[in-house]
Amino acid sequence: MKKIILLLLSACLLLTACAPGMAEPAAAAAARVEPLPPAVDPDNLDNCTVHVSLGEGDAYVDDTGVMRMKLTVYASDLYDMAEVSRLKEGDVIVIRGMDVAVQTLESLETGGFAVNGGYSSGGFTLFPDDGGTLFEIGPSDARFYQTLGQATVRVSQDFIYTDSADLDRGDVTYYPGDFLTEGTGIDYDFVPSSTTVVIENGSVVSMHRVYTP
Repeated sequence: MKKIILLLLSACLLLTACAPGMAEPAAAAAARVEPLPPAVDPDNLDNCTVHVSLGEGDAYVDDTGVMRMKLTVYASDLYDMAEVSRLKEGDVIVIRGMDVAVQTLESLETGGFAVNGGYSSGGFTLFPDDGGTLFEIGPSDARFYQTLGQATVRVSQDFIYTDSADLDRGDVTYYPGDFLTEGTGIDYDFVPSSTTVVIENGSVVSMHRVYTP
């Protein structure tokens, strides 16, 4: 009788091991980390400071006599630090619009992370920002910016542009009319890494360009 019971138990164990739905648990799905939604909307620039670029002729007076600036607006992709810290091999992070498979993730002394060896090794380097977020940096620790779109914004009569890009020359101040006149010395090398504008109540009140290596 004992032999029969043992045989029945063995058969049950075999059937259980082979039963559908009782296979080994599947591997967890790969995580996917995307940038946080941008805080700036080029279609709704009301009260904000934004990184911009513009070219010669992008500051002009329209048919109604109002001075305007045509700006290309940029922002850095920001990542939730906690989400990035949990990435593992086989997960995906979206960087500059590309899905990047994570091979390695290294914590850095800066508080950031090197993805796949970091920028100098063909990967990506993320640096900590305020509020528990990260942004991508490249050569000379320069911050990467993504184009959000274009906006044409009214220029305030009190607008002031401060150019601090030439360390030997120091700060140079310009006014609205200087953008409408030739020979005023304005250098139109305006790029998002160095140029910001302050917008108040829908009008540009100031612009500042800083030195970048």
